[in-house]
Amino acid sequence: MTDTVYTAISFAPVQGFIEKSRKLRDLFGASLILSYLSQKLVEEFHHPPELEVISPALIHVQEGMPNRILIRGYVERSHVQNTLLKHWQHLLQVCREWVETNVPADYHWSQKPDQVGKEKGEWERWGSYAWEVFWGKGDSPIAAMEDLETRKLKRDWVAVNWVGESSSLSGTDAIAWHRLGDKDLIKRDLKGELTSADRQELKQELDDFYLRLSQALEDSSADSHQGKFLRPNERLSIPELAKRLVTRYEGIGEHLDESFKIESFSEMVRMPEPGQSGHWTGWFMGDGDKVGDHLKGLSAESELQKFSNAMRQWGKDFKNDFPKDLGRVVYAGGDDFMGIIYSDKPHNPILESKALDWLTELNSQWKNHGQPINLSVGFVWAGHSVPQRDVLQHCREAEKQAKNLGRDRVTIRLLFNSGQCVQWTCPWDYLDILTKYRDRDPDRINTQEEIDKGSPKRANWNHIYSDWAQLKARHAISLQGRSDQVDDHIALKIFELYFNDMERFERHSQDIFKQDDTPKAVIEWLDGLVNVGWQLCSNT
Repeated sequence: MTDTVYTAISFAPVQGFIEKSRKLRDLFGASLILSYLSQKLVEEFHHPPELEVISPALIHVQEGMPNRILIRGYVERSHVQNTLLKHWQHLLQVCREWVETNVPADYHWSQKPDQVGKEKGEWERWGSYAWEVFWGKGDSPIAAMEDLETRKLKRDWVAVNWVGESSSLSGTDAIAWHRLGDKDLIKRDLKGELTSADRQELKQELDDFYLRLSQALEDSSADSHQGKFLRPNERLSIPELAKRLVTRYEGIGEHLDESFKIESFSEMVRMPEPGQSGHWTGWFMGDGDKVGDHLKGLSAESELQKFSNAMRQWGKDFKNDFPKDLGRVVYAGGDDFMGIIYSDKPHNPILESKALDWLTELNSQWKNHGQPINLSVGFVWAGHSVPQRDVLQHCREAEKQAKNLGRDRVTIRLLFNSGQCVQWTCPWDYLDILTKYRDRDPDRINTQEEIDKGSPKRANWNHIYSDWAQLKARHAISLQGRSDQVDDHIALKIFELYFNDMERFERHSQDIFKQDDTPKAVIEWLDGLVNVGWQLCSNT
């Protein structure tokens, strides 16, 4: 028996906080805030020998800091909650005071001195109720983590109730401006006393506020370089505004932490300029498979620390080594990461082939951490006009699909501007099948335009795509009906004709399909291969 006690802590929402983001800058701001709060918890509870943070490792590296923390020693839940809220409230205070100083107005959105202890303002409500804290304890690391998971089932959540116009980003929270929380305005609105002229005047006041806020963030006049931090026509809620503001190091991030200094930040280009087509972009989310099960087998502290150190170091290297001309990694917390493949040059979009080449090598890079953990990834190649929050949701769904279909694989989802999508899930070891396609015109030479763009020689997938579509139209290849009524003979013949890979395909079939190797599952997999290959690998 041992008298040692372990405490496990976490907080939420994490994915929701990140996914409620429209711009790349919001994603970075959300990631910075989450890492900042986790780092402050680690700093508070790492005081050896009485209290020692066992996991995560690399406790002095804030970037990508996970929000799940294991401590040797006992910590009260109230201590955890008070620490988290103290630093979150400080962050909000820095943001609010910067706005009030740089955009003078008659503000109603925060608590007045005479309201302390009586009634909270809008910023104070967000400061108190934005996060939910989870806590568990046990006489071993595993017992503490299991207790944490059990206690998660009992929620302790308070939602912020607001009155006002909804933001233009998430549409779920009130717009942050100086009249937010104005009781006289709220009373007049509820009584129906506001005339159309009053509402027009309020709209003009709101527009003026965001114009001045945009100019203040840019340190510029009204006619130059607007929109780097905030476009004048955007309308943000308080947490959305905070995510945007912390990416401005001067005057804001510098009062929080050195890690808020983002070097060489560039916004991605998605929407087309006049006369130009919009850019397709690649979005990826990855997560280690069955990490919880693996941790249960690591009973010794040294084993947990070794594992955490390996994964944290991998995340740090992955983010630092990601090709700067390919895009950016938004966060890499160890066994989970998220990033975007994009171009910041309006006339030079990222080629599909370049994105696919990187994706094909990802699993090999993942194995550099040396831990017995496989990887599941969702990869979305998205059209320019799909809203970012929708792309992030599709990315999360694609990652979940990779998990559900057997793990240790990637789901590639093509998301069109119409909102329609096609997808294909493949084990990492068989992903190179996309390059095995046999072109009927193997000697085709790239055009000069393709050469100038650096395009590699690519196969003409139109042949298989056309043949496949015609056979489906004639019901020779069917995706409908019960599995015992579907014949995959013709589909496999097409695959053999165009890929000449039947022997290897049969060797991999158990891994590809797991238990569901029915004719219908085979046809669905081949259908995804044709659709994805035609979009990502074709020369047309």
